[in-house]
Amino acid sequence: MSARAGPDPNSEKSVAWPDLRGSLERAGALAAELAAAAEERARLARRLEAALEVRRESVRQGAALDELSRRLERRRARADELAVARRRAAEGVERRKEQMQAQIERVLPLSRALAAAHRQVQEAKELKSAEKARLGDLQRLLRTRQQSMVAQVAALYPVRVFRDLPAAENHHSRTNGECRTPSEENGALPQEMNGNGRHLLSIIKSPHVGPLTFFGWQIGKPKTKQPSYSHKELQRSAAVLGYAAHLKHHPWVQRNIEGSAALTQN
Repeated sequence: MSARAGPDPNSEKSVAWPDLRGSLERAGALAAELAAAAEERARLARRLEAALEVRRESVRQGAALDELSRRLERRRARADELAVARRRAAEGVERRKEQMQAQIERVLPLSRALAAAHRQVQEAKELKSAEKARLGDLQRLLRTRQQSMVAQVAALYPVRVFRDLPAAENHHSRTNGECRTPSEENGALPQEMNGNGRHLLSIIKSPHVGPLTFFGWQIGKPKTKQPSYSHKELQRSAAVLGYAAHLKHHPWVQRNIEGSAALTQN
């Protein structure tokens, strides 16, 4: 058969089938490759998603770390401020401690002086109490002695009391030839006199006795609002009468008394 003869249908069918089969094989290979590519793409997508998730987690952790870092910085700054404040407070406490130490050093001598003064005051109080007790004892002894002296003067020098009457009546009043005192004539005093006259205390305490004087000294002068005599007035009156009794025995006074008696009789 020559080449120029017409095509053979069987040969065309034989030629077309192998081409189709090759195309199918190539298509299958391409499909497999596409499937593999799709799987790879899916795998890559999963890996990318995992990487993105890791990235996002890393970003979140980074943000958290930044927040923690900022908090840490704030706490560190606050700690620094607290440290500065504590240091300043410690310095202030130290200064105050020094000031208090200086004040204590200044106050300590004053406290010692005050304690010494307090001890001196206590000693002075004790001495004063002792002196007061001693003075009380001395006063009691003095009162006892004065009372004894008053009683002795009253016992040794009894006196007669004359009221304020004229001298003529005092010297010339007689009844039945006997000399009587004006107080007896007036009946002013109770009848407690013996031959030597009434005792001093009973005379001075008597409400009927007027004021007595001796060389201008008032003896037992009563007061308008005082119903009785005080102990001090009794002592003074007893002392004056004691002086009078002493002067009575003096020679010069005795001569004057005798001269006055002679003039009175004349």
